[in-house]
Formats: sequence, C-alpha cells, structure tokens
Amino acid sequence: MAANKTANQNSSQTGNRNFQSDSGKRYFDFVSADFIEELCFRAAEGLDPEDFFSYSEEIHSFFKRFGLTDVIIFKKVGKDKSTGGFSGVCDALFNGNGGEPSVRYYRGVEIEAENENTLSALIRKERPGADFIAVRSSDEKVIRAAAESSDADLVIPISVSDSAGKTYGAGSIHVSGGRINHIVAKIARDKKTAFGFDIYPFLQTKGYRRSKIFADAMDMIPILRKYQVPVLLFSGADSFYDMRGPYESEAFGRLLGLSQDETKAAVSLYFEEIIERRKKQKSGQIIMSGVEIVEDEMND
Repeated sequence: MAANKTANQNSSQTGNRNFQSDSGKRYFDFVSADFIEELCFRAAEGLDPEDFFSYSEEIHSFFKRFGLTDVIIFKKVGKDKSTGGFSGVCDALFNGNGGEPSVRYYRGVEIEAENENTLSALIRKERPGADFIAVRSSDEKVIRAAAESSDADLVIPISVSDSAGKTYGAGSIHVSGGRINHIVAKIARDKKTAFGFDIYPFLQTKGYRRSKIFADAMDMIPILRKYQVPVLLFSGADSFYDMRGPYESEAFGRLLGLSQDETKAAVSLYFEEIIERRKKQKSGQIIMSGVEIVEDEMND
C-alpha cells in the first residue's frame, strides 16, 4: 500500500536502523493522537473510512518497523491545547480489534496546566479513563505538584509552545526547560512518579535554544539518579516526521548522560512497571501503596 511505501521511506529519513528487539522484551513509545490521525490520513488511499481494522493493521505495521511492542497514545489537555477525545481508530487500537494485536496500545493523557490547582483538577478528571498520565511543564511549582501526585505517572520538565502561546501550534516554536532540586527528586521517588525526556522538543530547536534545553536536561540527570527516580525516554511524536524508535531514544539518553543500562530501562522496563502497576490498581489488586493482593489470594 501507499502507506507502507511512505513509512519505509520515513524509516531511513528518521534514522531508524531496522531496530531488532530482544525476544520477549517490551519496547514503549509515547506519541500524540494527532500523529495517529496523520498515519491514518497517509494510509487512507484505497481504504474504507469506516474500516478501522485495516487502519489498525497499517498502524501496527508502522510501529513494528520501529521495533515497538507497546505504544501509549496521548491526548493533550490543559491550557490552549486540548484535542478532545480519541478517534474511532484510536478506540479500535485500544480495544485490540482485529484479533491478537502485534502491538499493544494504551490511553494516555498529556497535561499542561497553568498552576498547581488547575493541575490537580485535571489529573482528578482524567485519571479514571487513562492508563498513563504525563504532566508537561517547565514551571517549578507545577513540576513539584506533579511529582507529589500519586495519580501522575510521568513529569516531562520541558514545555513547548508557539509564538502565540499555544502548545504544539504552528509558528515560531518556543521551548523551555525546567529545574528540579533534591526535594522534588525525593518526593518523586517516594510517590513513584517518573521523569522523562522526549526527542520532540530537541527536533524543534537549534543553536543556543537546543544547547540550553540539553544543558537543563543534563543538569537534572545526576539528581534523579541520586534518588533512583526512573527516567523514561520516548519520541513524543506529534507528526509523521517526529517519529523515532527505541534505538534513537537510547542514543538520545546517552547524550543526556544516562548509562547504557539506564537507557535500556528507560525505553522498556520503567514504562512496563508503571503500566502494570496501574492495571493492578484498576483491578483492585493493589489496595493502597505497599498493599497488594497476590493472585493466589484473589483466586481463593
């Protein structure tokens, strides 16, 4: 299909080197619902608009070429960037329509809030329907509030906005990195809140701006490492040409100062731990922090 040809061309353009995943190991990415819509648009030639199964197969094939086994699709919430709900294709992916999917998909939310109170309200609103919640902000107060929330899974301490102040909008892109201290890192560790860095903001900047956010991110790594806060790495793709695979995410992590073992965990193990913990909480297997019903007890 036309989409397959385009996707293959894109693999070389984005630097994907035919990533071969270890047998049985899971590789994750965190991408926007807008990106999924763009993939559907590119695959639309010759497909029935209501045939969600065919669209799903095209998307499975695309992500498999990048070596991914699990994809979190996020909608954007907060400030001026709300994208509403998920499309029918996204729902089909979440529901695993078409038999046993080769790639698993999860409902994600990326929140960007003006202040701590707004953040808390948005997290409470979105948590029941979300498998994974990320908070993006360069504001130190919002970053701390996100780290303190047991319902937030990830803090992305880099904000991205256009010249009009609308996140991920068209026009002149403005990227700013946040700051963390030892107190925030300790809180994040105790609350099991991860920190993460996506490649997307670094693709949107150059020169001094890019070097500045690299420096900001690199300054955070030693503090996060000291308190054993999980660091996640992902593409954060918002469009077709933003997509990167685990190989590129691992290389990106090395640039930030992570070790080889840390980068491998950042694209796989840490994501898996968060997803599985949230599943157990939803099923009632985890009653409260530190209290879990093991499977044998649930079957008695």
